[in-house]
Amino acid sequence: MLKLDASELGLKAEVIGRAAKQVPFVAAFALTNAIKDGREGERETMRSVFDKPTPYTLNALQVRPATKQNLKAELGFKEGFGGTPAWKYLGPSVAGGQRKRKRFEIALTRAGILRSNEFTVPGRGAQLDSYGNMNRGQIVRILSALGAASDAAQNTIRRPKRSNRKRNLDYFVLRGTRAPDGVYLREGRTVLPILIFVKGMTYSKRFPYYEKARTVIPTAFRKHFRAGWERFVVNDVRRKA
Repeated sequence: MLKLDASELGLKAEVIGRAAKQVPFVAAFALTNAIKDGREGERETMRSVFDKPTPYTLNALQVRPATKQNLKAELGFKEGFGGTPAWKYLGPSVAGGQRKRKRFEIALTRAGILRSNEFTVPGRGAQLDSYGNMNRGQIVRILSALGAASDAAQNTIRRPKRSNRKRNLDYFVLRGTRAPDGVYLREGRTVLPILIFVKGMTYSKRFPYYEKARTVIPTAFRKHFRAGWERFVVNDVRRKA
């Protein structure tokens, strides 16, 4: 039988003891970084299933790091911190189901313009940003022109401002014609659809949440544990042996 004592390798017992105490710290380091790799895997999935996802969407997931006292790292949706909670608008794409109403849709419903079973989609004349979302300024102008702004002082349903009259701009609601129901913009002799009213908007499951992370994390944990062990333990033992 071959026995090998640590002292024969020049490793002092107190050094080994210090190394052993570092195991929870290394494990927390590996867990946290593995979860971060999982988050990046989920972002890759977002880029593949969504059309031009916004930075807000890509940053919708947050990491709760592990500590040596609590060896558990978590990956979850951000709560919003005053804005819209991430799950509220990403949930239908994860679990399927009906899309949540947007704030301006709620405002249009309260004003009696949009019916309770209707949603909106951008029309041909809608101003979209680089991510395909409605321009915020145009939404504000629509709500103001239709008397649906939450702040009554912003509502200008009576007449367009003089600067707008010069361009002959006007938003109005059109229903019961051959054209789709919705909000239209009259600009000179041209009429453009801005918001089209549709009944119901159901999402199919597009975002396979956690699936990518589950495949990434086990390998990532082993990689980060080895790196952490080398960085925080082996190098320290070498210095103090």
